[in-house]
Amino acid sequence: MSTSEKPIISPANKSNIPELSSKEFIKVDGTLFKKNDKSYYIIGANYWQAMNLGAPENGNRSRVLEDLKILKKYGVNCVRIMAGSEGPNGEPYRMYPALMNSPGDYNENVFQGLDWFLAQLSQFNMTAIMVLSNYWHWSGGFAQYVNWVDPSKPIPYPVPEDYSSFELYAARFYSDSSIYSKTQSYYFEHIKSIITRNNTITSQIYKNDPNIFAWELVNEPQAIKVGNDSHNIIFKWIDDTAKFIKELDKNHLVSTGAEGKNGEEWFITMHKSPHIDFTSAHIWVENWGYYNSDDSSLENYQKAETFMLNFLQNVSDWSTQKLNKPLLVGEYGMARDAWSGASKYSPLATVINRTKYFSSLANKVFELEKQKACTGHMFWAFAGIARPSDPAPTWIGDPPHEPPGWYSIYDSDEKTLNVFAEHAKRVAELN
Repeated sequence: MSTSEKPIISPANKSNIPELSSKEFIKVDGTLFKKNDKSYYIIGANYWQAMNLGAPENGNRSRVLEDLKILKKYGVNCVRIMAGSEGPNGEPYRMYPALMNSPGDYNENVFQGLDWFLAQLSQFNMTAIMVLSNYWHWSGGFAQYVNWVDPSKPIPYPVPEDYSSFELYAARFYSDSSIYSKTQSYYFEHIKSIITRNNTITSQIYKNDPNIFAWELVNEPQAIKVGNDSHNIIFKWIDDTAKFIKELDKNHLVSTGAEGKNGEEWFITMHKSPHIDFTSAHIWVENWGYYNSDDSSLENYQKAETFMLNFLQNVSDWSTQKLNKPLLVGEYGMARDAWSGASKYSPLATVINRTKYFSSLANKVFELEKQKACTGHMFWAFAGIARPSDPAPTWIGDPPHEPPGWYSIYDSDEKTLNVFAEHAKRVAELN
């Protein structure tokens, strides 16, 4: 499909906006997703940078259309994007410009970028998971909410060797009773602003837009000890927030954005709310110490694959057998082969291990899908036609705080992308 066959949707050209019925909203049926009464399996990509790339000023809409065209070619039907970033601009390692400069003060240019991006999805038969905030600092996130309420204590930005001080600071968002009512109030106002937003392209309120698949509370809320009642503190925040979303929007699904890395008890805590429709899991073998991208040995690779397969089985069992909820694998990635003669950050490095790993993960997900024990997977992250050498901001697959190219998937990575094309063919037969 070329963009000339289906014109760009814009305020001046609304003829290409399809009529979408309420049946288009994805629903939960036991441990499966359903769309138009058929099982709906996610072949997904993280494309967190969408709203900034879609902005009418200083965006790159032609690139977005090309990236979406490539994703569709390889079977991708859902993208996970940021629907919240917090200012002020100028803080280190952040998406900029931010969607929200300060509580309630929005950058209309970025908001219109989100409008435009959502409007384009119908051309590509895709939906979007909307991530409402971030536990981490690369989009502002929870730490910025805390700082807005209590500016006397600066954000302790993490260094690679130590995230502990930052995690405790961000956790104050829901653990510090002296500021919780204010941080949650700011956050609820943002949620309301997003859900009730009238799209400037389609004139459709977000809560009525079937191109939106689900709302995600936050990217990777952390299961950390914030007192003697940690589980109840974090559960209450999840439950209250998901309930608030459901009161505003009866159409869309809600999940947490959690990684699932802290075992069964925390997995249950983060997903047991009746207002959470499906569970979330992320898999990061290098970041969690199960893989070394400098090591070409089979033992090194097998350690990563074995961990991943066991992890997937565990979160699937917890989700479908303990909670009777669908499981979606929302993030996973692997660096390029650092032992191949080029840096793992270079687009020229080989992807031998990554191709094996992604294939193994897709095979395991498909095995679980046949058992109604998983609903799909979303790789991190799509850089498309961009490259690390592009002028800043590059908006490739790696957030601003990480080395550009670490986990980026490019349009030229056909071996990687073919994994998703093959998976799309297989799940099509499950209906």
